[in-house]
Amino acid sequence: MTAIPRPSVRAATVRDAPELAAIHARSLQAAYQGLLPQDLLEQLDRPDSQERWERAARNVEWPKAGVMVAVPGPQMVGFTRFAPTRDKGEDAALVAEIRQIYIAPEVWGRGLGKRLMSTALARMAASGYAQATLWVLDSNSRARRFYERCGWSQDGAARYNDTYSFPIADVRYRKHLI
Repeated sequence: MTAIPRPSVRAATVRDAPELAAIHARSLQAAYQGLLPQDLLEQLDRPDSQERWERAARNVEWPKAGVMVAVPGPQMVGFTRFAPTRDKGEDAALVAEIRQIYIAPEVWGRGLGKRLMSTALARMAASGYAQATLWVLDSNSRARRFYERCGWSQDGAARYNDTYSFPIADVRYRKHLI
């Protein structure tokens, strides 16, 4: 296994959109293999993905929301996207939400996700958030172990979605930032 230098973590730019779209699709396909239907996973690398990431990088509200990327060398290896919580009953001024965090599958297990997560959490705390939440597929034990190693705890909230003609069950994790 080749050592990867400690990545710099920076705000995403519109120029990052192609890499964001590619990492997002590859990571989702690898992470959800066997957890979601294969035909859905194959649809994740859509032509409009790059445009969506361009909008995401353009429509940031630093320091309260944005996309951060991990770049240990010439290529990006991961990203996280955070914003005020969307959950009812939560104070969006005090609770942030990690909406996405993905690392390229070829570098999983090398500490890059932890570095990206800790930088994002520090950014959220510096922005005045007291807590952060995230939602994860209930059956995604690999991701859940990662979050728990990073100090997150399941808070008892769950949600269900059957939009795709099969049920998706998510559970919420929470972390106190201050």
